[in-house]
Amino acid sequence: MNIRTKLLGSFAIVIVLMVALGLLTYTHMTHTKSAYTEMLQDGDIRYQLKSLQNTITGMSNDERAFLLSKDKQVESQIADKYKAVEALFAKILTNPTLDQENKEAIEQIKGTFEKFYQSSTQSMTLMNTGKSKEALALHFGEERSARKDIETINDALLASIDSEMAADVIDRDQEEKTQNLWMLSLFAAALLAAIILGLLLTRSITRPLKVINKQLREIADGRGDLSRDLDIRTQGELAELAASFNLMIANLRSILTRAMGTAKQVSFSSEQLSESAEQTTRATENIVEATQFIAIRAEREQEQLASAIDAITRMSEGIGSVSEVNEEVAKLAAAASESSTQGTHSIKEVLHEMKEIHEHVQDASGVIESLEKQSQEIGGITSMISEVANRTNLLALNASIEASRAGEHGRGFAVVALEIRKLAEQSKVSAQQITELIQEILSRVNQAVVSMNNVSKKASSGLVKTTQVDRLFQSIEISIEAVSARVQNTSETTSELAESSRSIVRMAETVAAASNEVAASCQNNSAATEEQLATMEEISSASLELTKLADDLHAVLNGFKLS
Repeated sequence: MNIRTKLLGSFAIVIVLMVALGLLTYTHMTHTKSAYTEMLQDGDIRYQLKSLQNTITGMSNDERAFLLSKDKQVESQIADKYKAVEALFAKILTNPTLDQENKEAIEQIKGTFEKFYQSSTQSMTLMNTGKSKEALALHFGEERSARKDIETINDALLASIDSEMAADVIDRDQEEKTQNLWMLSLFAAALLAAIILGLLLTRSITRPLKVINKQLREIADGRGDLSRDLDIRTQGELAELAASFNLMIANLRSILTRAMGTAKQVSFSSEQLSESAEQTTRATENIVEATQFIAIRAEREQEQLASAIDAITRMSEGIGSVSEVNEEVAKLAAAASESSTQGTHSIKEVLHEMKEIHEHVQDASGVIESLEKQSQEIGGITSMISEVANRTNLLALNASIEASRAGEHGRGFAVVALEIRKLAEQSKVSAQQITELIQEILSRVNQAVVSMNNVSKKASSGLVKTTQVDRLFQSIEISIEAVSARVQNTSETTSELAESSRSIVRMAETVAAASNEVAASCQNNSAATEEQLATMEEISSASLELTKLADDLHAVLNGFKLS
């Protein structure tokens, strides 16, 4: 059986099960719809019977109202209700769900209603003719009995219908459970069949494919067994695939067998070529090494001579520059020595002036301190004057009091005492003004003292620093004299070195020319030998690469089992 037949068969089984499940579901839905339609019709009958009962009761109530009021409008309402009752009887009797027993009960209710309506008509006729007692007796007698009979029959019929509806609900629930169980069972069977068929079909297809894939992977990894054919016990496409695979393995086995023989021959020939190339290369390398050694030595000597010539030339130039610099340094040293002498003389003058400034500052500080003391003494005197003025004022006050006691005899004395008192007050005011001026002078003197102290400190610091600068200029003057002497000696020595370096440069240039001729000859020989060596190395490299390729091919082919 081929794969297509297996797939179609499996799908057919699953489709049959799904169709059966669909038919069962459709049947179940149709039956459920019919049952619920019947239940709705039973509900309609029940509603119509309730409406019938209510309408008849309404007719009785309207009749009672007519008997009490003789209202003609009520009479027309009773006629309308009668028509409504007749319509309800027609609907109920045409309901297809009524059985024979229920129809008989409806007919019985209808007959009793006709009696009720006849009694009602007679009662209203009697009331219209003035026979109210007979009308009321008929209404509460025969008519009422008929209405009660209708209610009894109607209640029994409603109870029967309710009982049937409850039984239908129970039956419907039981049928629903049974149908659901059948549907679930059939669905589970279809699902299980689909799973089993899927597993069997997948297994029958994938097992041979796994065998083929395993051997193909081994061949791809270079370790496959090409001596073993596939044995697929099946029919159809997989059997054809296995046959094609076995044919491919046979062809591949033949190709690899021939390739292994060719690889061995290539490896043997490349090894012989590689040995010959290596011998030639070794001989050529010896020649190249000797030539290169001579050329390298010549080049090194040439480079060393060139470096020496360059160094000596730079040294000669440097010596000339040093000589020129020495001359300039000698001039600068002489100028610096003269400037240093002048600076030393100026520093000494500044030092002398700084000492005089320091002495003047000290004198000014003493004068200011003396002025401060005299100002304080003046302050004491003004305080004494103020005290005397206060006492004089007090005495004048006492004299005025005594003069007032003396009366006429002491009046002149009182005038004198008053004048003394005025003078005392003026003295006190003047003393206070002098005190304020003295205090302001003391404040200014204190500020001057602080400023003079700062000036004194700065002058002392300037004197110290000027002394240090004087010492520094003296040291610089001594150093400049020593430098001038050494620069003179250096100038004489550099002149001698410049002449010697020029002689060395001329001898080195002669040696460099001879070294250039030797290096050129060695380079020509080395170039020709290196060309031959490069050719042999290319041959050797190609031979080694060919040997490596042959070995790699042989190693790959050995990974396959051919027999």
